Amino acid sequence: MTAINQKKSIKLDSSINQILTKSVVNKSTKVDIEEVLQQHLLPKFGERFKQYRKKYINFLADSEHKHLPDYPISVILELVNRCNLECTFCYQGYRNDAEKKTLSIQDLEKLFQDFKKNKLDALLLSQSEPLLYKNFDKILEMAEKAEIMDQFIFTNGVLLNEKNSKKILESSLTRLFISVDAATSETYDQVRIPVNKNALKENRLKKIEENVKNFVKLRNSMGLKIPLVRVSFIALEKNVHEVNDFIEKWIDIVDSVEVQKESSIELYDQLLDKKYDKNKLLLKKYNCNDPWGQVSVNSDGTVGPCCSTVGRNLPMGSILKNSLKEIWDGQKLNKIRQSFRDNKPNRVCQLCLENKKTNNYSGGVVSSCSEIK
Repeated sequence: MTAINQKKSIKLDSSINQILTKSVVNKSTKVDIEEVLQQHLLPKFGERFKQYRKKYINFLADSEHKHLPDYPISVILELVNRCNLECTFCYQGYRNDAEKKTLSIQDLEKLFQDFKKNKLDALLLSQSEPLLYKNFDKILEMAEKAEIMDQFIFTNGVLLNEKNSKKILESSLTRLFISVDAATSETYDQVRIPVNKNALKENRLKKIEENVKNFVKLRNSMGLKIPLVRVSFIALEKNVHEVNDFIEKWIDIVDSVEVQKESSIELYDQLLDKKYDKNKLLLKKYNCNDPWGQVSVNSDGTVGPCCSTVGRNLPMGSILKNSLKEIWDGQKLNKIRQSFRDNKPNRVCQLCLENKKTNNYSGGVVSSCSEIK
């Protein structure tokens, strides 16, 4: 999909959105995201917040990799490798189909001490469903105590009930991102499959929509503008006909609406089976900024060089054995960075980038969490 006919005009978020073009098909907003963040975080963090946004923009634009921060700008944290959905476009091999892994409070306390010591700028609770973590509100408390400025939750919204909404609104969370991917219940049931199939007897989309609307209503009644609320839509063959209806439905309710490209799961099978045709490789230049700005911490403690699920095939270390700072400065991650400087990436990175190249709309990859901020 190269373009979408819109019924409403779009307001893009300041200069950052001029860079965010790789994975996002369409972004509609009714508020200036950067302005709201600045109003909320600048009085609290001062010059540190300014440096964070500067580092982030430089990270996105630094194709020559001249700048390596002393610590990741953002960390993607998976609390438990479980989800209450098993969507067809989401690879389950590391999640519901795998042995359950959960980060303990004790291990997380050590990790957040490392975050505070090294002044982590942004934390993204993502990868699997964070609201399934029994003590997710304690994680938000840890994030506030660690003085992490920009805090995200990525959720499917199923558990965004009144109780959890209040926990979130009582925290210092700055952004709540809900993946919906449909404008009608019929399409929702096709693209967002529940683990408990009995749930298909209910109007699940209506419940999700009520959860989001109630959250925004509660936030506004408290006189808050934070956390910013975004709903997203991954464009698939089964739902692409509803893109315009989706934008129209949400643009006057939430702060932003985003349409993204699909992330093909075929790549993971190629990696696991070690079957790929070198003759079909298209790219002459391989480049990825992620290892210069972010890492993922998985629920088993392993650390990957990016937020892509495929990055689990490249463990850089484990927070159960070393500090994140040691892993960030370590030999394995530096080897990944040097491989891009030399244009000789490992097979995992190579296939990931090839996948982005070949997947135009009905493929196409959301290449990194950095691109959906």
